[in-house]
Amino acid sequence: MDNESRFLCEAIVLAHTNSQNGGRPFGALVVKDGEVVASGVNEILNTNDPTAHAEMTAIRLASQKLKSANLQGCTVYASGHPCPMCMAAAAGRRKRSCLCLLQR
Repeated sequence: MDNESRFLCEAIVLAHTNSQNGGRPFGALVVKDGEVVASGVNEILNTNDPTAHAEMTAIRLASQKLKSANLQGCTVYASGHPCPMCMAAAAGRRKRSCLCLLQR
């Protein structure tokens, strides 16, 4: 399995686990240089924060861990197609990429 598939599978496992724990079925990873920097799940129901999407949670944690809002060179892996807010955050001011599992 290549890295892209592996990271997408990890995002799906996060989403499934979150769903089993009563959350919404979304998970995301931020990866840099082949290493997971941060992961997140949808926390809207737990936090009552409408912006606590999995991608946003992972991006916030990655920024804190890397001590920078510039996540250039990072890739966001999402278990589903990100909403416009999450896509904008993933693109940011600096070039980043976002890979997601598209549902048909």
